Amino acid sequence: MKTWEKVNLPEDVGISSKGLLQYLEQVQQQGVEMHSVKVLRHGKLVMNANFAPYDDHTPHMLFSLSKSFCSAAAGFAVQEGLLSWDSKVLEVLSEHAPENPSEWLQSMTLHHLLCMGSGLKEESDNIAGQPEIKEWAKAILACECVREPGTYFHYNSHGTYLVSCMVQRVTGMTVRDYLLPRLFDPLGIPKPEWDCCPGGINVGGWGLWLSCDSIARFGQCLLQKGMWEGRQVLPPEWLEKATAFQIDNSNGNQDPDNEWAQGYGFQFWRTRGNRFRGDGAFGQICMVSPDLDMVVAITCGTNDMGKEMQLLHEHLFPAAEMEP
Repeated sequence: MKTWEKVNLPEDVGISSKGLLQYLEQVQQQGVEMHSVKVLRHGKLVMNANFAPYDDHTPHMLFSLSKSFCSAAAGFAVQEGLLSWDSKVLEVLSEHAPENPSEWLQSMTLHHLLCMGSGLKEESDNIAGQPEIKEWAKAILACECVREPGTYFHYNSHGTYLVSCMVQRVTGMTVRDYLLPRLFDPLGIPKPEWDCCPGGINVGGWGLWLSCDSIARFGQCLLQKGMWEGRQVLPPEWLEKATAFQIDNSNGNQDPDNEWAQGYGFQFWRTRGNRFRGDGAFGQICMVSPDLDMVVAITCGTNDMGKEMQLLHEHLFPAAEMEP
């Protein structure tokens, strides 16, 4: 398993030690409950900060950062010819379709699910909270589309669950098992747990448990355009689409300072500074900066992700542009 090459000093890769210390001081002063922070530059480990009792190797609930890994599973399925970006959801999951689906529902594709442009009614994102519902996919699709797919961004974790269903349907494996030989094993990520619905399908949009170190490995592989130790691991076409602007997520309220309105890819957020990230509730982050050749992996327990993001943009990334 790959071990990170450590720098003697952050300055060895052009990062100011003072800048990193200022970032950590701000984390503490502003009361952000960090669990682990890992910073990589040029593929080398620059900072590894763990806040007791947490560490960077124990699996941590990723919440919605799970979505980025589910997206990768869809990318592998497309690369292997089992799905296409234009695969119709109702054709792949035909047994879960309502009796008289609308034209909009019939037109909904894998692409629409991945970019959060499904058009599904907002109530479709509440299925997991209703224990009496055992067939999640059927209940989600019964909610129908209230907007034409592809025309409106609506963050929907159950849409990602449908992606997981589609991958399992065409591969015969859960997304976790499908990713084991394709992503987790090559990157040296220990076999993870991933929560399932009552039907035994990984929930996709949440429920994956990985350590901060494993998040960093995924981020570094993304930064290297899917390459890992001389091998192309991640599908190049998927990676390009997943991390690019696919849909306007400002819904008409564009704001250059709003971290959640910079555009959305395939289960990745575009972010300020020409960066992209996967993230999850309470501050789980995998942020990649191609311009600075940096990766930041975080596990966290904050209720203010906006503050957490601001500290990254105001203190951590600028450390790569400060005087030594």
